[in-house]
Amino acid sequence: MKLLLLIPERTKCPVLFRQLAQFFDAVLLGYEDEAFPVPTPVEFILADVRTTNAAAVENLRSILDQAGDSPRIGLINMEKRQEQVQAKALGFTELWHEAFSLQDALAQMRPLIGDYSAPNLPPDTPEATRVSVERLCATFDKISLSVMTDEQLPVTQMAEAVQLTLSAIKSDGLYEWMSAVQGHHSHTFRHSMMVTGFAVAFARQLGASAEEHALLGIGAIVHDIGKVRIPLAILDKPGKLTPDEFALVKKHPVYSRMILSGRPEIGPDVLDLALHHHEYLDGSGYPDGLSADQISRHVRMLTICDIYSALTEERAYKKAFGSRQAFATLLEMGGKIDQDLLQKFRPVAFRTDLGEVRRSATPTAKTG
Repeated sequence: MKLLLLIPERTKCPVLFRQLAQFFDAVLLGYEDEAFPVPTPVEFILADVRTTNAAAVENLRSILDQAGDSPRIGLINMEKRQEQVQAKALGFTELWHEAFSLQDALAQMRPLIGDYSAPNLPPDTPEATRVSVERLCATFDKISLSVMTDEQLPVTQMAEAVQLTLSAIKSDGLYEWMSAVQGHHSHTFRHSMMVTGFAVAFARQLGASAEEHALLGIGAIVHDIGKVRIPLAILDKPGKLTPDEFALVKKHPVYSRMILSGRPEIGPDVLDLALHHHEYLDGSGYPDGLSADQISRHVRMLTICDIYSALTEERAYKKAFGSRQAFATLLEMGGKIDQDLLQKFRPVAFRTDLGEVRRSATPTAKTG
């Protein structure tokens, strides 16, 4: 764990704390009722010190004493002298006003505990692949920030990232590109990038137009945008999800609809891809239970890429499937997915065997 977020009451969490939980591996704990052992390791503590409850203050003091020298910042109302005095008495040498912005918080925290979105690429990564992966990661980070701050999504940056991905796959090959992607420490980033790579490669395999490349690429980039509403501590949990956690993750298409609907910069075809990539032709998918002709060809393509990517990713609870095993699993799904399109995906699937990727990352998470 990198970030410990401390608040008096869990039911009254500051907006800033909830936002930061989407950008860092964070644990949110309420300290008003009792002190508790500090989860380890902790690289950074951010505490809401706005409480007048004497017992809560002592609980917080006990927690901070256990944390030792971990860097810490207190969130207070700077206009209240009592809160300033209390925070300094607790050992907070740095204080943020309660209206501190997410952008300012990220700018201050990332140099101290790292940028969770940044890839760790091997030094021998080909230049085109390096540029593509770094731009894609920066794009995902910008998307998250745009959603959190209710700003326009970076559509131009998304389109550029798609083009760079296509160029990298053309010059360096899909295997090399996927190998670099596999080095990312976050499963959430890794999965979204892999789906994007497969979608772009699939469109290229089908001889798609530039417009289709852009649609599928951008659709793949935002296909899991709803997961921005889910804490990274759940998305990148190093183990199996609880039933409640899994149910929350399964809501991400609905969150995608909430995020993307009504945005003039996002067309209906992109929304369709983000909302319906978990739908099956037999009507057994979610969230809308679509079937057959209700599911567009582009959505069917993205569904194949999404499932194939999930199967070939190594996670804490399973080994990565090789190409043949993953493709066979898709064949066994029968009428749930478009088998004609799956056959056309075969050259993409067998162009790289992710079960043999040497630059595999340490498995960190499970998502739906």
